Amino acid sequence: MHLICQGETLANRYTRFPANDELSETASAALSKMKVDIRAGSKIWLAPEVAARQTAAALGLRGEVVTHLAEPDYGHWAGLPVKQIMKDNSVAFHRWLSCDAPPGGESIAAIISRTSEWLSRNAGVQGDHCAITSAAVIRAIITGLLDAPLSAFQRIDIAPMSRTILTNTGNRWNICTLGEKL
Repeated sequence: MHLICQGETLANRYTRFPANDELSETASAALSKMKVDIRAGSKIWLAPEVAARQTAAALGLRGEVVTHLAEPDYGHWAGLPVKQIMKDNSVAFHRWLSCDAPPGGESIAAIISRTSEWLSRNAGVQGDHCAITSAAVIRAIITGLLDAPLSAFQRIDIAPMSRTILTNTGNRWNICTLGEKL
């Protein structure tokens, strides 16, 4: 399974917590020149956010929107600059770095749980398939797949417009490639 990280969003560019942001113009232009080798007939799943759907469209792909692949819910922090949260709410920000949920948002444990459930449900799907989603969702999938401590989530870097490849033996998933540039 190919996990494709959506292109850079305006939240990435301006260091804000995501809030269903569109792709940056730079990412849209770069993606339109890229090709991915996804076989005809492969299943393609998309996060529901605009950036994931724009990434798919720029790559010439169409797929099924899956809520389990949604960007984490950042609650009251959605759309706000990270530096502002660090300054105005440093205690909650440091708790979030330690895996707590942001105020009104989703915890890392919850993200890992929903993405692991989705991955388990698709373990039997045969073929070379693809999911297009955010870096945070891919980090959650990797953390859950490795049964790593929650703190590992914050220690994995996934670049925009990269691909992580998972293989499945029929009873477990393995990481084949992590964060390869498209």
